[in-house]
Amino acid sequence: MTMFKKTILASLLVFALPAVALAAEGYMFDVEMFPAVVEQVLEIVNLLIALLAGIYAIKLAALSQGGSMEKTWNTLAVVAILFVLIEVIGALKEFGVVHIGGLGEIAELAFALTFAYCLFFTKKDLLKKTLGQ
Repeated sequence: MTMFKKTILASLLVFALPAVALAAEGYMFDVEMFPAVVEQVLEIVNLLIALLAGIYAIKLAALSQGGSMEKTWNTLAVVAILFVLIEVIGALKEFGVVHIGGLGEIAELAFALTFAYCLFFTKKDLLKKTLGQ
């Protein structure tokens, strides 16, 4: 295991595990940064930005068909669509339209897995191209 991987693992253990332990006990601190109106405006802005990012990711994936990074762009387009889905689910919940418990977490898991997969095979592909294997 490389030093970089050990550092990431140690960081996760140091920062993530205490947060999980505190979350299991309930909120230790409850602070509101913005009024509800500002949160709703930010939710709309996030949703619009996510939709634009999704549209552009699909357009970039379409432009890269047949290129050397086709698989990367296609997977990043899927990641962008999953991000849009996460934002739509969040907006629907924020505005009280519909809430399906666990759906957001499933979308986030799919997003994280797809993004990690994309980074993994892109690194592997780039190393293969640079090392000439």
